[in-house]
Amino acid sequence: MRNAVLNEAEKDAWVIGDNWRSEMQNSEMRLTLQPMLTYKLLCENTDHGFNIPNNQSWEVVTSNGLDLGKRLSIAFRELERLNHSLKDVFTLNDYSRYHNDLSLYKVVENILNRHSYNRDLYEDSNPLTGTVTRYLDNLLEAFISREGTQGGEGNSPKSISTLLPRLLDKTSGMICDHASGLNGFLIEAYKYAQLNHEEVKLFGQEINPQTRALGIMNLIIHGLYPEITDVKLGNTITSPQLKDEDGHLMKFDGILNSPPFAVSNWGYDEAEKDVYGRFRYGLPSRAYGDMAFVLHSIASLKKDGKAVIVVPHGVLQRGASEAKIRANLIQEGLIEAVIGLPSNLFIGTGIPVAVLIINKNKPTTMSDRILFINAEDGFKKAMRNQNELRESDIEDIVMAYRNYSQIDGYSRSVPVSEISSNDWSLLPLRYFEKAEVDTKIGRANINRKHYEQSDLPKIALGEIAEVDRGLNPTKDDSDDAEPTHYLVNLVDVQEGKIIPDGLKGITLSPKRAREYELEPGDLLLSSRGTTLKMTVVTQEDVKEKPLVFSQNFLRIRVLDPMQYDPNFIKAFLESPIGQYYLQAYQRGTTVTVLSHKDVASIKLPKLAIDKQRDIAQLLLGSDEEYQAVMEQARKRQEHNYSESYHIMGISDSYVMID
Repeated sequence: MRNAVLNEAEKDAWVIGDNWRSEMQNSEMRLTLQPMLTYKLLCENTDHGFNIPNNQSWEVVTSNGLDLGKRLSIAFRELERLNHSLKDVFTLNDYSRYHNDLSLYKVVENILNRHSYNRDLYEDSNPLTGTVTRYLDNLLEAFISREGTQGGEGNSPKSISTLLPRLLDKTSGMICDHASGLNGFLIEAYKYAQLNHEEVKLFGQEINPQTRALGIMNLIIHGLYPEITDVKLGNTITSPQLKDEDGHLMKFDGILNSPPFAVSNWGYDEAEKDVYGRFRYGLPSRAYGDMAFVLHSIASLKKDGKAVIVVPHGVLQRGASEAKIRANLIQEGLIEAVIGLPSNLFIGTGIPVAVLIINKNKPTTMSDRILFINAEDGFKKAMRNQNELRESDIEDIVMAYRNYSQIDGYSRSVPVSEISSNDWSLLPLRYFEKAEVDTKIGRANINRKHYEQSDLPKIALGEIAEVDRGLNPTKDDSDDAEPTHYLVNLVDVQEGKIIPDGLKGITLSPKRAREYELEPGDLLLSSRGTTLKMTVVTQEDVKEKPLVFSQNFLRIRVLDPMQYDPNFIKAFLESPIGQYYLQAYQRGTTVTVLSHKDVASIKLPKLAIDKQRDIAQLLLGSDEEYQAVMEQARKRQEHNYSESYHIMGISDSYVMID
């Protein structure tokens, strides 16, 4: 396998996929292939310390296609029997279930046996980064990318796996990943130490037996198991396995972690009775387990340890119990930095994420400050729905973090007092004076500080209007033949107007209806999803159908229509400044939401009612003029097309039906 063959990994993956497509799903292919690759690697190298079964060499096992699956199963069972550290690693997949042994044999003959995996035959024989390892990495990565969300489970993108060890910056001691998956973070941490001519000891825990098995094979391919790495099986929160001789949690110099996002069944009841002292800063929300992993990491750090954790934005800004936990961690001086990353980095989810850095040994200059880095715009398109960090993006982040740089619009050291005034939110966007937002007039660069410190009189939206969340229909709100009301949902608002066709009828009691019934002048603002929708309810909207609004909207109802115009409020919220606040206040893990409290806190210009109405009328008139011009252009276009068909001589051969 010459170095040029490294480019053949993608092609080989397609050939294997074509052979196995009728035998198994995409999700099974890697589970089938990786034990075969790893066994071949062990058989053809002698520097690993594992005992290979007698008369079970790769050549013997794969000498022909008859009962190949059965022979592989026997060889893998014997390998595990001879090597205790490989228990439940190679035998989780039953090869005897593949009845068409020819498909297995074709892959062996046409792909696996085309090249030797003996590292000593190649110029770069390093198990960690050499030719054989890079080929196998690329081959397996091709399968992971095709598995979508399932393939992304346990596997962090390469750019994040490269970034985190550089932020951790540990070249000696013990490093752990408590949601270790395929062990990508641990492997990259070891590479980082090696680049600095040092070594680290690696530890991990993984909840999924199959993922753990694949992860250990990944370590074997890189020459890191079992001498360098110890990976346990189990639930980190409910059953931590990495403990010392006295039963206490092991303490680590560094922790790298990307816990599963928004896990609801994470072990809340067990956490209430936790004996390891992990939740002394507070008990996380029952609905979200992200913060539980953060607290576990803190409890597992040595007194000078550091943790670098990938978290969804919900961890940074959720209220109630999690806000209290953030406050305690910040006041304790444990949080050193928060780095906002681009969306669409992870396979199968486009949610934005951030890197949370916990440091028990922060420099004194940062004792009452936290560094925020806004790196959301630094990426390149890898695929249609996939972004990745470039090497230059990674270098920018690492340098800004190490130097605590103050770079306009990119990195800023924020005092704890300012974070406290923002309800302990750690969302990076809140702490930059300038941010880019998309608006009706194009992309705009916002200077938040300039607006907030200007002499323009302002008033909080909550002081002039009620802001309420909408109806969450229950089974009692039946879809009746004669409904009492019609529900306005997100799909029913298009281009700033309520579309009456298709509104769902529901039956509500008079008391329940009063709470959610819409009136002319009510402003609806979408509260879920990244696309912000707004409409002001008109008399025409409620003329024939009594309307209520769904939980996907917030209703803004002015307290005194003689003092405040809802169309002016809409105009401000659609402005670059309004859009900045709405986007900055979006929260959520899998789906972004707007809190009614956050919307109520937005301050808008305090203008006289006649000036508000002038502004509203100016924009309404402009919208009407735009629509009229567009309609005129549409009719002109239709006329020209029809005229061209007449000139062609084909107009008599068709009749327009609409």
